[in-house]
Amino acid sequence: MKIIPSDKIEIVTTLSMQEARKILSENIRPKKIFKFSFNQPQEKELFEGNFEQDNFKIQRIITGRNSFLPQIIGQILPSINGTRLVADLKIHSSVIVFMLFWLTFVGFAFITITGIIGVINQGINPLFLIVPLIMIGFGIGLINYGFNSQKEKSINNLKKILNGHTKA
Repeated sequence: MKIIPSDKIEIVTTLSMQEARKILSENIRPKKIFKFSFNQPQEKELFEGNFEQDNFKIQRIITGRNSFLPQIIGQILPSINGTRLVADLKIHSSVIVFMLFWLTFVGFAFITITGIIGVINQGINPLFLIVPLIMIGFGIGLINYGFNSQKEKSINNLKKILNGHTKA
C-alpha cells in the first residue's frame, strides 16, 4: 500500500482520433470555482477541467466535496487500430501537502510521547503508543480508500464514453 496513491492507465478504443477528441470535448466542461445551488442540476458532462491539443487535465464531476478525487492528466494518442488514452491519476497536490504535514505531525507526536514516557516511567506503556499508530494507519488508509474508490469510477466513466477497455 502506497502512502500517497497514484496510478497510470491506458485505455484503448477503436474510435478515430477525431471521434475521440469530439467525445472527450463533449464530456468535459470548464472547471467551476463556486458551485452553490439548492438543487443540483443534472450535468450532461461527466468531467470538468480542460482539453487542448490532445492533452487534458480533468476530474470527475461529483456532488459534494471529496479531497481524494483523482486528478487525471493525460493525452490521446494514435494507435494501430484506433486511439489510446494514456493518463496519470494523482491526488491534488494541496491534499498531498496537507496529508504529509498531518502524518509528519502525528509521527513527531509518536516520537515525543515515546521519549517523554520512556524518561519518566523508565519504560513505555504500550497503551500510549497505540493512539499515534492508529492515527497514522487511519490517515494512510483513508487516503488510499478514498482515492481507489473514486479512481475506479473515473476509469469506468472514461471507458464508457470512449467505448474502450484498459490495456493489460
